[in-house]
Amino acid sequence: MEQSRKWCAWMLGVPLWAAQAGADELWLVELEHSDGIRLQFQGAEVELGSAAIWRQGEIWPQPLKPGDQLALLVADGVATRIELLAARAPLANQPWQRAQDRLQSFDERQLTLATLGTVPLNPQVRWVNGSAADLHAGSELVLIRSADGILQGIEVINPEE
Repeated sequence: MEQSRKWCAWMLGVPLWAAQAGADELWLVELEHSDGIRLQFQGAEVELGSAAIWRQGEIWPQPLKPGDQLALLVADGVATRIELLAARAPLANQPWQRAQDRLQSFDERQLTLATLGTVPLNPQVRWVNGSAADLHAGSELVLIRSADGILQGIEVINPEE
């Protein structure tokens, strides 16, 4: 989506995932820390830049706090759009590239996650900080997908739990 159309979509309050640009990555993450310059998440960070914080189509005047669920458009390590998500936003089939969620169940073909729903499990997936042996219902995971939706990486947060 060209920049002017993306801007118009944002101004009209179109949800972030619906206005995603091809060059930007959509991240669905939980904020761990913000120092006003960088936003930090489990295993990653982005620069805040000049991106405004949005919630339900309006600019959110309050600062972000740890635990906030966010949808970010990220280009070259800088947030270009930040949306504070309402509880249980419909995200299962959205074109995200990085997402954090809690595992509900799994088998050798797929992961079922609390917010994202079912994600096909790629046999060539790269495991970070754990392996399939560390998975159990309730595991907190960070998933990384390619732009075409193929799962490329799984980070198990606290695999010893």
